[in-house]
Amino acid sequence: MSLTAKEAFSKLPQKLHTFFIKYPPRPFASYAEKPSTINDPAMNPFLPNKNPETGRWQGSKYSLRRSADLFKLAYKFGVHDLLPPLPKKFYDDKYDNKNWMRGVLNHKMHKWERNLEDKIQAKKEAIANMDKTIVEARPSYKKQLHKRQSRKRTWW
Repeated sequence: MSLTAKEAFSKLPQKLHTFFIKYPPRPFASYAEKPSTINDPAMNPFLPNKNPETGRWQGSKYSLRRSADLFKLAYKFGVHDLLPPLPKKFYDDKYDNKNWMRGVLNHKMHKWERNLEDKIQAKKEAIANMDKTIVEARPSYKKQLHKRQSRKRTWW
């Protein structure tokens, strides 16, 4: 058995009920995405609005805490899409559209950690070319090298 719109509306908590009476849901009314003037019929109750006569800003009708409470309550009842656009994001939307800080994505690390791969690669190359380096420094090492190579051949 499906509920009519009036029956569903009457089952909402009192807080949401009174909010939707003051500010009709989105299909029946449109609300500004950005701050506007207090004379604007599409004025968003969750955003600050400017008085065009005095040039001063009026705070939002609903504070961030109260708007968060309303959103969470509406989310619980599945009517959060009917609320006017909110200045803050909640739940999945908050994490799907998040601008991550560079440090969270790529850690700077310590200098030794950043240079570790190059250092290991240099060590491997040095070990591979060790005999050549020793021969350049000590020409008499050629004899030992020659002996070692001749021993290896006898083992095979």
